[in-house]
Amino acid sequence: MGGRSRFHLFSNFLTLTALATTSVFGASKVDEVLAEDNAGKQGVVAGPVLNDLAFLRKISVDLIGRIPSDKEINRYLKWPLAERRERIVDELMKNGRFADRWTAFYADMLRIRTGATSGGALLAYVHKAVDEDKPFDELARELISANGRANSTPTVGFILNDNVDPMALTAATAQVFLGVRMQCAQCHDHPFDDWEQRQFYEMASFFGKTRRVESRLSRAVYTTETDENRVLWPPEREKPPSRDPIDAKFPFLLEKFAKKPEHVSRLEAKRAKQRKDAAIPGEVASLESLLDGTVATVAVASRKSGPAGFDPDAELKRQNAGLDIKGDLYKASEMRAELAKLVTHPRNRYFAQNFVNRLWAELMGRGIYEPIDDFSKYQDISHPKTLDFLRKEFVAVGYDLREMVRLVVHSNAYARGRLDSSLSDKIRLDSELAFVAGASRRMIGEALFDSMIIAGHLDKHKWPEGANIKTVKRRERVYLDENGEEKIAEVSPTDSPAGNPVMAAMAAPRGGYDLEKSIALDFESLLARNDVKAELESMRLQSERDLEAMRMAQMAKTPTRRGKYKYVYMEDKVDDNPLYSSSYLMASPAPADHFLRIFGQPGRDRLGDFRDFSASMRQALMMLNGKLTHEASRVGPFEPIHKLLTSKDQDNVAAVKLAYLETFTREPTKEEVEEGLALLTESKSPLDGMADLRWIMLNSHEFKFLP
Repeated sequence: MGGRSRFHLFSNFLTLTALATTSVFGASKVDEVLAEDNAGKQGVVAGPVLNDLAFLRKISVDLIGRIPSDKEINRYLKWPLAERRERIVDELMKNGRFADRWTAFYADMLRIRTGATSGGALLAYVHKAVDEDKPFDELARELISANGRANSTPTVGFILNDNVDPMALTAATAQVFLGVRMQCAQCHDHPFDDWEQRQFYEMASFFGKTRRVESRLSRAVYTTETDENRVLWPPEREKPPSRDPIDAKFPFLLEKFAKKPEHVSRLEAKRAKQRKDAAIPGEVASLESLLDGTVATVAVASRKSGPAGFDPDAELKRQNAGLDIKGDLYKASEMRAELAKLVTHPRNRYFAQNFVNRLWAELMGRGIYEPIDDFSKYQDISHPKTLDFLRKEFVAVGYDLREMVRLVVHSNAYARGRLDSSLSDKIRLDSELAFVAGASRRMIGEALFDSMIIAGHLDKHKWPEGANIKTVKRRERVYLDENGEEKIAEVSPTDSPAGNPVMAAMAAPRGGYDLEKSIALDFESLLARNDVKAELESMRLQSERDLEAMRMAQMAKTPTRRGKYKYVYMEDKVDDNPLYSSSYLMASPAPADHFLRIFGQPGRDRLGDFRDFSASMRQALMMLNGKLTHEASRVGPFEPIHKLLTSKDQDNVAAVKLAYLETFTREPTKEEVEEGLALLTESKSPLDGMADLRWIMLNSHEFKFLP
């Protein structure tokens, strides 16, 4: 197809707008409080309500991390109109991919790196927690207080991620779980907030006795407790004559109520019912007694005031049970357990509002306050009533991720699309900030990757065996004897690329053309390493003599050959029959030049490392020339569209319509059908024309951005 025709059609895709219909959910409580917050705002325009197919596409990407397949679309359209949306939400919540997609959300928040110590096991554990509906407060307590051996205790990966550094863990705990940036207070009193350096040190003292230990023999990594607290006051940089362990104190003021609020009563009732249903013996302790049972202090004398809704009077601040933690009196696990209770307590509004603001930003395109991990009383809260409602509801539903996702996606605010370009930039931006119109939101890298797989039928082989035989070159190091003769070691059939699928994948072309492949993780296997039998086996210590004997034996098997060498290129035949696994199952973060990183996946090696949604030339080049785009565009014999284009009952119109349904989740317009047919007839063959059409569609903004 000519470049001019291709880009003429391509340009048409950049101006498409979604059709509108009426919502089936009706005004929810979320919509009511949003309306209260928006009262009096001028110059905002409500966006169009998404039609059923646009809603299906958006909800599928948000809940299971990819666009719907043609089969899923057809099934959805067969459902009664009045129940489609609620029914699809219920089904997607139960879909196995829900845990995959939302594990990525947690991994970003918790900065999980599978390459870090216990990172893979932690990712697998979080995936299992999402799949099994573990309440977030329970998961957070485990992560903050865990102690044990890497991999066998997956939750210890959180503190190992910061190398068990008390200062780094204090900053991470505040920012990740409470949405507060305290790290400036590590070196000095915070210049833009009320946090003081002493408060930072007092919170760091909770982590002061935890140590990272690595066995010299087994190389096993674990955390343990000591009697010595590493957190000393005053700071060393002040060069004081002496430094002493500082008392552990929690600097975040907890809410006070004259009467127990409804959301706390609902939480207690839910937890009581869960214990009863699970036949857990014993009485259910009230949440107030839970707080009173902690020996940690909940107040700090130096704090002058608190954010709105908290006790502003320093004289009323108290210490629970009249006890004070001294750095040398309690074991580290006990201290962190106390910290975990305070961080996740329902009277700590920071914990709940941090989570719901992150969740809101994930589903709506922006947070109620930004940045999403920088809350303070000086922060601009665009919708304070909405934030307060959401955080109380999160507590009331038992810190349940699925329930909060359901609450947001059932709102009319979520079901609205973007405003078109006929309105001014200011009106569109103000409307998006008011959440009355959909924000321009590109899919996250994983969703884009998996959506291309679905659109291009790459989740299974679409070519017969032997249809894609390619010749690939590999570089081999060969030995030259004294006569200059080449001596290449014999290679067994299973060691050659042709006989070994793993080696074949390694031999396949890489470089800029194929930066999408990766190895999928097996979450079950990662967690299976926690079996007692496997743990006992792995903990067998070997003497230094045994280790040295193994090392010498290995060296004897692979002797180093002295002499001259040269490199030669050898050719292998491989069957490059593309098959892609879900990007959500890949080790993460991906390598720096991988598709996912190019499309914004964060490195997770520092706090505040968010996803980058800005466009770049590398993204354009990867979409235009990458192997994933190329393979998704090609029409394989096992695809339904192939039969429409090649059978004696050839139906090009049906093929164009199917391409639009599979790629854009909608029917094409009359003009688009005509342009598609022209493309099929002008190309060498209908299959080539369809490949061009799908390539154009995959490269359009409509494909990459949510409705």
